Amino acid sequence: MNRGPIAETDRILVKRYLVTQMVLTAFDRDKGNIQHSGLFKTPNLYTDLIDKAIDEAIKEITSVKKAFRNRGIKVYEEHRTKLGVDAKFMCRGYHDNMQLRWAFITAEATVLMRLFLGLDIGHYLNPAIPGEKEPTLFSRSDT
Repeated sequence: MNRGPIAETDRILVKRYLVTQMVLTAFDRDKGNIQHSGLFKTPNLYTDLIDKAIDEAIKEITSVKKAFRNRGIKVYEEHRTKLGVDAKFMCRGYHDNMQLRWAFITAEATVLMRLFLGLDIGHYLNPAIPGEKEPTLFSRSDT
């Protein structure tokens, strides 16, 4: 376990957790809309794809929670506000607050949803960063 104050990696993990939870909620909502809308002749094809993405999101949450345990992190309060999401978390005895604005959440969730659906995210990557294969927020290598 890391010792000392809250590091940038700790904050990235908290962001990953918060955004991935919202992505799971969005996938679940979208799946229900597809199933109950009556607009699709073959809704199972689309809901199966969403189920696959949900499985990937659950793997991500599991990975983040494992990293939380290893790094002594706990998110203990979340509030959705007009401006975004406010979360309180503790990391190795240090308490901190994180505020994510809806514009940030929307942008990150869009990329994350595309990643979980198996779609190309290449145009979201910065070619100026050597070796960047995934956006930092979604990389499981730091867990």
